[in-house]
This record gives sequence, structure tokens and C-alpha cells, in this order.
Amino acid sequence: MNYTEWAQEYYRDAENVMKTIKKYENILKNSKEPNEENLNSIIASYRYIYYDILNTAKMLDERAKENKNAA
Repeated sequence: MNYTEWAQEYYRDAENVMKTIKKYENILKNSKEPNEENLNSIIASYRYIYYDILNTAKMLDERAKENKNAA
């Protein structure tokens, strides 16, 4: 198992989720009559997912470093 490659995949996934967050933030900012409560709920959900993915990527990076040092 290559933790470094796996971590990079997670970092890419986090970037994609951040793009989605930015999209909803722009909708919230630019809409004339946005449903603020709904959009803020969507943004919060995606932020939770983003940070979960990012933390997993960091954990995988640490495992990669540990494996490299053990070798």
C-alpha cells in the first residue's frame, strides 16, 4: 500500500470539495433572494466533509513518513 499516493488522492478530493464550497458561497453572495438557511446548511455540510478528507490525507501522509523511517 502506497500511503503517499493515497494521501495525494485525498488532497485532490479535498480540492474538489472546496471548489463545490466556493460555488455555493458564490451563489449565496450573488443571489438576489437566496435561501440563506438552506445554502448555509449545504456549505456547512461540505465543510465538514472537506475537513474530514483533509484530516485523512494528513494522517496518510504521517503513515507514509513513518513507513519511510522504519525502512
